[in-house]
Amino acid sequence: MPVFPNNFSLRQLRAFDEVARQGAFAPAARELCITQSALSESIRQLEEALGMRLFDRTTRTVGLTSAGQAFLQDVRHAFDTLEQGVQHLSDLAALRRGKVRIAAAPSVLAVLLMPALPRLRAEHPGIEVDLIEDSAEGIALRVHSGQVDFGVGAAHPAGGELLTQPLVSDQMGLVAQADEPLLQAAQLHAADLAQLPFVGLTTDTAISQLLATAPGMPANVLHTPLRVSNPALLFDAVRQGLGVSLIPALTAQHPARGALGFRVLDTPQVVRRTLLIQRPRRALSPAAQLLCEALVAQVHTLSHQAGMLPD
Repeated sequence: MPVFPNNFSLRQLRAFDEVARQGAFAPAARELCITQSALSESIRQLEEALGMRLFDRTTRTVGLTSAGQAFLQDVRHAFDTLEQGVQHLSDLAALRRGKVRIAAAPSVLAVLLMPALPRLRAEHPGIEVDLIEDSAEGIALRVHSGQVDFGVGAAHPAGGELLTQPLVSDQMGLVAQADEPLLQAAQLHAADLAQLPFVGLTTDTAISQLLATAPGMPANVLHTPLRVSNPALLFDAVRQGLGVSLIPALTAQHPARGALGFRVLDTPQVVRRTLLIQRPRRALSPAAQLLCEALVAQVHTLSHQAGMLPD
């Protein structure tokens, strides 16, 4: 790591730059709004700290020494770099630029994040967004390792100690072709699915793991001959007549569902809880905070849908 003298200041470097620019102490002092004696003392302290004379002084003129000329180039380069850094931070704070990486469950990406992007792009075109689809375990690991700014999904122990905040809860329900009689039943129980062909999600998904722990699930739901990795494939399988399935109410808002029917399961009542997941002691950037707020706003627009629960 570079070591810099700790006995001179940015103020002294600016004084040095201004004297070099003006070629005299009096106009430089006026430009800096300080007295000429204070300016002379500042330059003296800087030269003492560096152990080199920076100026050759006469009664009327001030000129840079060879060391001063070399140092001036470095100082001005440092000022340019510092100015760029300050401008970069200003742009981040004002949301003129930024980059956000989010890992989330597939339904969260499709139903909550994608609808928020058109407005974001229109209002903040300088913000880049990376959306990464992953399982609950993968989301937790990505957040824990700092690969993403935050995650959205189910809690998972793989991430260690992470900060979680409830975002939305939703009930599991039946998805089936529109003419499935169970969609119109007065009550829908898990046992009603026992004789139907069933399409499941792969066992690494939070939905599959949630169903595995729910009471009273029939064997064909837990041990299905066909499992797929994401909701879009699941909807395709149901549309092709390969079976029915159980999905959370938020997933039922996925655009890939199309004309398939959905109704909430009455018993058992199986609730999925989706969380905002962050690393502890790590503040979100302004751009990431903006995306979080957009997520919450999108949840509110869906609160009236069947199976969506207040959190």
